[in-house]
Amino acid sequence: MNILFLSNRPTANTQAATVTEYLDALVKYSRHTVHEISMLHHFPARIDLDRFDVVITHYSLSIGPLLRHYLGDDLVARLKRFKGLKAAFLQDEYREIQTYWKHINELGLDLLFSCVPDDEIPKVYPKEMVPRLRVVNVLTGYVPDQLLNQSVLPIASRPIDVGYRTRRMPFWLGRLGHEKWLISQEFQRRGAESGLKLDLSTKEGERLYGDAWTNFVASCRAVIGVESGASIIDFDGQLEHRVDEYVANHPGVSFEEVSELFLKPFEGSLRLHQISPRCFEAAALRTPMVLFEGQYSGVLLPDRHFIVLKKDFSNFDDVIAKLKDHRFLQDLADRTYSEVALDPRWSYRAFIEKVDDAIECEVVDRSTVRVLNPYTRDQFDRAVYLSFNYFIRRKFALLMQSLFLGFPLARKSLFWLWETLPRPLKRIARPLARAVSR
Repeated sequence: MNILFLSNRPTANTQAATVTEYLDALVKYSRHTVHEISMLHHFPARIDLDRFDVVITHYSLSIGPLLRHYLGDDLVARLKRFKGLKAAFLQDEYREIQTYWKHINELGLDLLFSCVPDDEIPKVYPKEMVPRLRVVNVLTGYVPDQLLNQSVLPIASRPIDVGYRTRRMPFWLGRLGHEKWLISQEFQRRGAESGLKLDLSTKEGERLYGDAWTNFVASCRAVIGVESGASIIDFDGQLEHRVDEYVANHPGVSFEEVSELFLKPFEGSLRLHQISPRCFEAAALRTPMVLFEGQYSGVLLPDRHFIVLKKDFSNFDDVIAKLKDHRFLQDLADRTYSEVALDPRWSYRAFIEKVDDAIECEVVDRSTVRVLNPYTRDQFDRAVYLSFNYFIRRKFALLMQSLFLGFPLARKSLFWLWETLPRPLKRIARPLARAVSR
């Protein structure tokens, strides 16, 4: 089959590597012919959707509240008319989910690759709300092929004892989102007198991407972490708006205060916990993990593949003792590499086999329209190049992205400036930034 894959592919070193690994995997491993278009709002005018059997949108082009910002009115209308199979990859499925239902139905999506665990799918995507949709669970990331054979230092020779990078998540995501920040702050506070070299940060401008992130993880004797996902799902967006408004008017408020005022009735109503792609990266780079208690999608086993850190830090001294035992850490790293990183179940190849199987099954079951004149590679490339308005806009947008986000100092300065803006100015700047980014 001929598949059109729609994405907003980032330039190098501007987003987490998982984004591009996801994109590359479909093109690299699919049994079908995959043509990718990277876009934001402007779709190549000369591309004919009717020459594809399947159209898939990647999660870098949101089909949520900003659907028309990402896809543009013209492409939305064309997708609604498209008679082939329509599929999408989604992540971060905890925000204004009712808007997703609306757009899934409006676009006529047939198939959704979701990170929601199987037993929670009926709650997030009830049949009565999205009647034609089939949902298939996938992970947020898999083992990066290019890291498996990378040469790394033995544990004893690495310069950093414990490393970590994250951002402070909005309080309305619930306790799981808060734990990403909490583990860093508490580990830093309690470990300051441990004699270990800690390199932990929760500042947006200090996040690392591309080779800088890989080199950082490979230079650590251990990394800390938590499960990915959220412990609250906001169906209509009202909780998000109430919490954000309260935090803006009370800048020093703590998570516990917000939880008591707003979150308690919703906390744990849905379990969207899952393994983070960072766990697979650490396993592939033979870097031991210290993780909060959790299930980690059944991939990692406690005390076999990671050091368990209790969420109340009651076993912190024991964790520190293990982090000082380099032989123990090396055995842990080697075992996790062998049993997790090299396990074919967690490879991108296995992921795309699952995607291909689901697509083929849906095409047969739904008897969707199959094309008689699919694009060849040359025809597709020519149509993209001749879509001059799209082509020039895209090149310029990627250049700006590279200049502002691709260099660590520029990125750090940009996010520092954003954090210093008062809330009213942020409200003005945000839509302006979206318009410029097109």
